[in-house]
Amino acid sequence: MKSSQKLTKDQLEPFFQEWNQLSTELADLHHQRNRGAKDAMQAGLKVYNSLLAHCREALQDERFEPLNGSERLSFIQASPGTYAAYRQMDELFSELKKTLARKRIELSRLKE
Repeated sequence: MKSSQKLTKDQLEPFFQEWNQLSTELADLHHQRNRGAKDAMQAGLKVYNSLLAHCREALQDERFEPLNGSERLSFIQASPGTYAAYRQMDELFSELKKTLARKRIELSRLKE
């Protein structure tokens, strides 16, 4: 399967939908100052890491990530129960979505 076929919206959207559900849950947990946010963030980390692994495999580029992705991910892993970590994770997903859209455009132009 070509990398462009692995980066279709249909293939990637389930990861982003799962994050959207977790993000809503995390926002509520942080609003309530509930310590369960740490567990929900761990689930979010699994989704992010799965998505990133899928993209790296599809692109055959082990270094693919959003800007400062590894540093931000380290911060999130060090303090998963904090609101700041939740905001960083939300931004990582948002930036990854934009980066993937650019990659899909690049790949489609290469096919032309």
